[in-house]
Amino acid sequence: MKILRLFFSVLFIFSFLASNSQSAIYEMNDFVVYQKIHKKIAIVPIDITVDIKSMPRDITVDDLDKLHKDESLFLQEYFYAVNLNENQSKRMTSEIQDVRKTNALLEKNNINFFNISKIPKEDLVKFCEVDAVVMVFFYKSNQIVNEKPRNTIDSKVAIFDKNGKLLWEYYDTIFASADKNTLYLEKLILEKAAKKNPYRNEIKEPKN
Repeated sequence: MKILRLFFSVLFIFSFLASNSQSAIYEMNDFVVYQKIHKKIAIVPIDITVDIKSMPRDITVDDLDKLHKDESLFLQEYFYAVNLNENQSKRMTSEIQDVRKTNALLEKNNINFFNISKIPKEDLVKFCEVDAVVMVFFYKSNQIVNEKPRNTIDSKVAIFDKNGKLLWEYYDTIFASADKNTLYLEKLILEKAAKKNPYRNEIKEPKN
């Protein structure tokens, strides 16, 4: 796997968010080969994990599960919509399957938010009836930095093909003051990821 771009030294500052971000992209050397043959991809429900120490003590496991499930499906829809919107300005080389169809196919095979992370990637591609799946992982935590609480969201967006092979990964971490809405920050990450979707890249034929 080739490191295409490495941005850990880049700092993005949003004055209205009081946050900063670090990101990196990894891509297979021959990704363009897969890009040429992939006709349809699917975005599956988003995997969300929260550092338990960051949660209120009075919240129950059931409440936490429901919260994460609702958030996962909302963000899945949002990521799908953002990709479609970006597609208006720079057309993708692969179609993105409607998430409602994706979820219906997954449900048909007894796959949902609670067990999707345990399913082999090649099976997800097969069940979704596509050429590749896009998976998003969020890990949310709250830390003390300079004696002040800070929200941290670590994320990964990954693309796997029908053989379960990892083709592309986008990492992003956002730091923000504790009073900032984490859902807003997650949406911000997805917006950035949509712009970097490798299926937007022009397919260039090798020179003879």
